[in-house]
Amino acid sequence: MLEKICKDPQMLVDVYVNYDCDHEAPNLFQRMVTALSKIAQVPQNADSNPVAANQTTSIKSSSLQCLVNILKSLIDWEKSKRQPERNRRGDRAPEEDLARESVETKGHESTMAAAISEFNRQPVKGIENLISNKLVENTPASVAQFLRNTLNLDKAMIGDYLGQQEEFPLAVMHAYVDSVTFSGMKFDTAIREFLKGFYLPGEAQKIDRIMEKFAERYCADNPGLFKNADIAYVLAYAVIMLNTDAHDPMVWPKMSKSDFIRMNNTYNPEEHAPIKLLEEIYDSIVKEEIKMRDEAAGTGKDSKQKPEGEERGHLVSILKLSLPKTKSSSDAKPQSEAIIKQTQAIIQNRAKRGIFYTAQEIELVRPMVEAVGWSLLATFSVTMEQSEDKPMVVLSMEGFSAGIYLTYALGMDTMRFAFVTSLIRFTFLHSPKEMRIKNVEALRTLFDLCDIEPDCLQDTWNAVLECVSRLEHITTTPAVAATVMHGLNQISKEAVLQALKEQAGKPAEQVFVNSEKLPSNSIVEFFTALCGVSAEELKQSPARIFSLQRAVEISYYNIARIRMVWARIWTVLANHFISAGSHADEKVAVYAIDSLRQLGMKYLEHAELTSFTFQNDILKPFVVLMRNSRSETIRSLIVDCIVQLIKSKVAGIKSGWQSVFMIFTAAADDDLESIIEKAFENVEQILLERFDQVVGDCFMDCINCLIRFANNKTSHHISLKAVALLRICENRLAEGRIPGGALKPTNVDAEYYWFPMLAGLSDLTSDLRLEVRSCALEVLFDLVNERGRKFSTPFWESIFHRVLFPIFDHVRHAGEESLFSAGDEWLRESSIHSLQLLCNLFNTFYKEVCFMLPPLLSLLLDCAKKTDQMVVSISLSALVHLIEVGGNQFSESDWDLLLKSIRDASYTTQPLELLNELGLENPMNPSIALGDLKVYTSGEVRQFDSTDNGKISPLASLSSGNNSSTRDTNASLSQDHHQESGLQSEGVPSPSDKAQKSAEAASLQRSQTIGQRIMGNMMDNIFLRSRSAKAKSGTSDIPAPSSPPKLPEAVEPEAKDEEESPLMTTVRGKCITQLILLGAIDGIQKKYWENLKEPQKIAIMDILLSLVEFAASYNSYSNLRTRMQHIPAERPPLNLLRQELAGTCIYLDVLHKTTSGFNDNNGQLLEPKSSQDTDVSSDNNGSELAEHSYEETKLEGIAEEKLVSFCAQVLRDTSDLQSTIGETSSMDIHRVLELRSPVIVKVLKGMCFMNNKIFRNHLGVFYPLLTKLICCDQMDIRGALGDLFRVQLKALLP
Repeated sequence: MLEKICKDPQMLVDVYVNYDCDHEAPNLFQRMVTALSKIAQVPQNADSNPVAANQTTSIKSSSLQCLVNILKSLIDWEKSKRQPERNRRGDRAPEEDLARESVETKGHESTMAAAISEFNRQPVKGIENLISNKLVENTPASVAQFLRNTLNLDKAMIGDYLGQQEEFPLAVMHAYVDSVTFSGMKFDTAIREFLKGFYLPGEAQKIDRIMEKFAERYCADNPGLFKNADIAYVLAYAVIMLNTDAHDPMVWPKMSKSDFIRMNNTYNPEEHAPIKLLEEIYDSIVKEEIKMRDEAAGTGKDSKQKPEGEERGHLVSILKLSLPKTKSSSDAKPQSEAIIKQTQAIIQNRAKRGIFYTAQEIELVRPMVEAVGWSLLATFSVTMEQSEDKPMVVLSMEGFSAGIYLTYALGMDTMRFAFVTSLIRFTFLHSPKEMRIKNVEALRTLFDLCDIEPDCLQDTWNAVLECVSRLEHITTTPAVAATVMHGLNQISKEAVLQALKEQAGKPAEQVFVNSEKLPSNSIVEFFTALCGVSAEELKQSPARIFSLQRAVEISYYNIARIRMVWARIWTVLANHFISAGSHADEKVAVYAIDSLRQLGMKYLEHAELTSFTFQNDILKPFVVLMRNSRSETIRSLIVDCIVQLIKSKVAGIKSGWQSVFMIFTAAADDDLESIIEKAFENVEQILLERFDQVVGDCFMDCINCLIRFANNKTSHHISLKAVALLRICENRLAEGRIPGGALKPTNVDAEYYWFPMLAGLSDLTSDLRLEVRSCALEVLFDLVNERGRKFSTPFWESIFHRVLFPIFDHVRHAGEESLFSAGDEWLRESSIHSLQLLCNLFNTFYKEVCFMLPPLLSLLLDCAKKTDQMVVSISLSALVHLIEVGGNQFSESDWDLLLKSIRDASYTTQPLELLNELGLENPMNPSIALGDLKVYTSGEVRQFDSTDNGKISPLASLSSGNNSSTRDTNASLSQDHHQESGLQSEGVPSPSDKAQKSAEAASLQRSQTIGQRIMGNMMDNIFLRSRSAKAKSGTSDIPAPSSPPKLPEAVEPEAKDEEESPLMTTVRGKCITQLILLGAIDGIQKKYWENLKEPQKIAIMDILLSLVEFAASYNSYSNLRTRMQHIPAERPPLNLLRQELAGTCIYLDVLHKTTSGFNDNNGQLLEPKSSQDTDVSSDNNGSELAEHSYEETKLEGIAEEKLVSFCAQVLRDTSDLQSTIGETSSMDIHRVLELRSPVIVKVLKGMCFMNNKIFRNHLGVFYPLLTKLICCDQMDIRGALGDLFRVQLKALLP
């Protein structure tokens, strides 16, 4: 009788309802189960007689059978009560049947009606019928139009047809979606509009294809809303799932707003929809349902149409996959209590106690299981531990299976987990020594469960797969197999081993094969568990790859899953493949990478729509492995894998090209030349043959890849080819073919793609290899010059600050340490050329980049303030070049800025260290001009050549000397100074030697620009050791070195020139700067004087005066005599005569140009004529009839004052010295006068060109000073004085 009750589901439930749910009645069902459990757990008494033992065993077996039957009965009750509900929901509505009959009745009236009727039954055949009858054209667009616009079509059948994976229906679906416009629509509104024309099919794969295409179309119509189509795809699925969750009463608990937001979130904040948008969508969907079916029509169709319950199951499983896992047990107890209370209320409300209530509620099963489930688990466990009887073991296994399924069906996760883990424990695979035949039965039960009800395992897959792994290890490792049933008889041991091998065959294999049947949420758990077990296997010694192999196999089984699910699977797999591919054992790593390649090739067969990025995700593990691996074997294998992928699946890579370029970028850094060559060969082939279809969406990655190849240090040929490919990419960009390959006009957005290319070329300009450096420099400036007209102002600013100026960082930071060593000639030449190109670029695009003049000047003058002679020469020569080439474009503000910069540079580069170190006397002026505070001091610098070759840097000055009449009047200022200053290491040359060298220099430099002359001589040092005029004549081309003079310790080098003190190095750099600044000013006054305004001309005069007065004060007679006392008689003192001479020449030129009209076309002062042609009448000076404005008149007055003051000061100092000569016969005075005679001669010759009117007006100042010089013992001075008298005083004689 008890067995019958246990086998009757209705009876068991009725007993529970009428007794256990009645407060006044005993808990009959619970007592029955408890009693049976106690009987089944009675231990076997070893001393009892056989008859009693058999009776005990029989009773225990019967009790155990009853318990198993109870579980099976409850399972039958749950299934019987759930199925009618599903059937009711799947029944066809009568209205639909009537509608169908109506259509079929009228179907014969026309072919179209018949075709529609056929479509509503079988969509594929219906479309074929339409096409064959020529009612619809045989094109996807025509069929799509028919589906959208034809009435009476079954919307469910439209959705089913659109979800087909065959080629033509798939093309129809694409055409259907493309025919809908979503521009400007909110996302949820777009989905509502989209689903008005059809109902989503019940199969997840079909839904996936439709949602994927919808996401692509929505992103195309609303560009910029989402970063990529993957975000829209996930959101579309999330909306459908939210709609099902919110409006299906069978789904519980409901999704909260935070759950919905979290479902759309990823690890990257940029890879999900905006939070505000998600909140709006959630509120909209919860408020108003998206109708997936007509309420009147229901959902059921013919037998081929899946019922709604199954469809909902697919969506809910995906929903569970997307949402964070929650513990169902949290609400289980309140729910069960509510069911019990409801049943108790029903029983108590019966008026008559004698009425027996027959239960029908499916919810009653859960509290019944909760009441007896733990007792049943304990009974089955005790039986397995105590009994070796096979029938008893089999019954226990049946109880475990029934308990696992029932708890899974009722959502009782805690109890289900306990049942499963107990079953796994009884396999004893973790302890082979204690294994018995009954444990094999537990293993068989576990595998049967995996085969029949794999959904039940859920979060216990890790333990299950550990069992499979241990089983394989035992059966394939003899040493481990030998420990099975240790100490027992051999026959039993062999029987167990044979049984284990049987289970390790097909049953174990089915565990992995059946993974294809798992729902979406369970399959992700399965892969996660399998990868976890594989990771533990790889840690063993030696490493095992059993689970890794199985992971690869089941990946093929599940690769057809919808993309959302496969993306979750791939996230797990990718991390594991990265770990395995980085394994210390190369064999393991090689297997993992090769498996990764096979999976990649398989998945690349799937078509990827525009704006999706999953193909890129598939290849990302290769990127990580390539970057992290140091093994040449592994890196070479990765490159080979990618090459093979390209050759076989080039059309399917699509978004994966980004990862491909990243892999090749990492390969470019390899030390193995073969890897670099192989990678670059494929990059070159891709760009030359498939540029448009490859580079569109990954242009930045392509550029970074080429730049990295250009930077490789292994092969300069590859570097040059990479630069050439950059040029090809630049041409495509200029044509407007980036991004996407479609022809588009280049606009500001394209500048985003320009910058990495320009920045990469900028970095290459400092490459140590000449060919690469030169090529990069040429391509960079050619590119900017060719395309610069398309650049916006902000982009120009970015180019200068982040591309062009960084080229000169090594120059700008010079001085902190030695920049140009003896072997750095290439850096010098590159810097010179780069600065010239930069200045040319600035002049070419002056209108576009004129606002960049301040930072450009700052760059040049910052470099000019360095102590490194090379840096100074490079930067200021570029400044001169900039002025020469582009000065005609400068605006008034540009000239103001330029002159201010030159003034600041002239002040900050005055060699004040000489004065501070030596504390010399300053008879002329106690201060030097610094900013607004004018301070002129005196100081000296001894001049010598840095290369000890006796070279002299040519700087500007006027021609003088006895042979001046034979010189070319157009010779440059710098030539004249070089020829006449006589500041050579062999002493002052003879007049004939001067003339010869002057002619040679003039012919050589007549065609050169100032910048070229300075560049050509920038290595020449401004300091020069000279000898007295009494030294031997300079007849040899190679001057003999002179012995160093005795200097104060602060200035005198302790050894030779190359060992000069830091002080001298600093002074050297500053003097070079001052001389080149003089050259720059000379170029301005010669070429652009007429372009300048009066304040700018005055500024030039002030700059020149400060430079000249500083040098003159340092070269004062008293200071020269003081220094002569510390050196041998045959050596000249330290001096700045070259600076003073050059500055005097330019200063006089500017003043004469302002106060008189005696200028030639080049702005040069005319040379004095021969004695027979020197008659100049006063009428010549009065022939100028042009009227001057007030500003010009004021400027002439200022210039006249400065000219008279300057000339008078020089004559006064000279006359004072001449007077001293008359009083004493000291040779020092004669030597000082001899040293300063070139300056005095320049001033006297300059006065020859003084406006005659000015000379007459100030004759009272000049005449007394001039007469004192008549008796001067220096013939050059007396000759120049004679020329002055002939030109200026002859006209005054009666």
